[in-house]
Amino acid sequence: MSLTRAAPARAPARSAPEHRRGVARGLTRRAPLARASSDDGDASSISPVDLRVLQERIETIRAREASLDVLRILVLDASVPKQVLPLQFDGDNPARELNAGTRLGENVGLGDAFGMLGQAPSNGQILPNGVEVVVTRLMTKPSGEALVELTASRRFKIIGSPFEDENGVPSARVEWIDESEGAGEQMVQGSTTSEGGTVDPSSCDDEAKALAMELPGLVDEWRALVISRKRERQPDQLKLIMSHLGPMPSIDRPAELACWVAGLINPIPALGVAYEIRPALLCSPTVGDMIRVSHRGISLSIENLRNSPQV
Repeated sequence: MSLTRAAPARAPARSAPEHRRGVARGLTRRAPLARASSDDGDASSISPVDLRVLQERIETIRAREASLDVLRILVLDASVPKQVLPLQFDGDNPARELNAGTRLGENVGLGDAFGMLGQAPSNGQILPNGVEVVVTRLMTKPSGEALVELTASRRFKIIGSPFEDENGVPSARVEWIDESEGAGEQMVQGSTTSEGGTVDPSSCDDEAKALAMELPGLVDEWRALVISRKRERQPDQLKLIMSHLGPMPSIDRPAELACWVAGLINPIPALGVAYEIRPALLCSPTVGDMIRVSHRGISLSIENLRNSPQV
């Protein structure tokens, strides 16, 4: 079976037990639970007040989890809102399998929604944050070959651990990230939350605001260099990318602007002129962090394009 596209190749087949654990293992690993030593005293010394507070916290967590949306999980590309992913499947892949034991399924239909996660470029670890993708185009042939187009929309972060539903489909409870904010604290092991406080996902300091004001000019320069250096891999590729992303957001919408820039320099289909910044952007705790990631990404791409030979 094979998945043919410009993106990473489909993961090799796994044994049944490993297949069932595929997503959960990559998304998060629980830290070992601390154990009380014999010097900690008897558990019966806990007061009724402490027990009541603990029970209230447990009920609060349960109520929050029950209110969260559940998405079927796909593992493929780290993407940003409005990006379009055309996927082609061979006839010998009826389940339309992707990476880490995830799959679209044989009965996928127009309008079906999934939560799509990418992988960290450095180590391949599955990210805890991603985007909702919706099936916006579906074409099948009698031979079983299929074209499935996914369009990215809202960002989200996974809360708790992923799981498999009654049909054995990898799923997760997700919290939607406001389009004007960063991701805030991570809810899985390996988070980078600030000590003694809570991250404000909307924060954007003066330095980041100044960087955001530079982005429109950098975008103009980057586009001109891509064209002059003839780096498009297909005719009018930049026009196709821009048609997916739509107009560039203004600087008074910095989070959306940062996502837009990431989608421009890390497009689908790929241009190959910039380092991959979408994973870092999706996991950025604040708006200021998002701006820094996008500014750094496009600045490095411009530097590399300037130094590349003109064809």
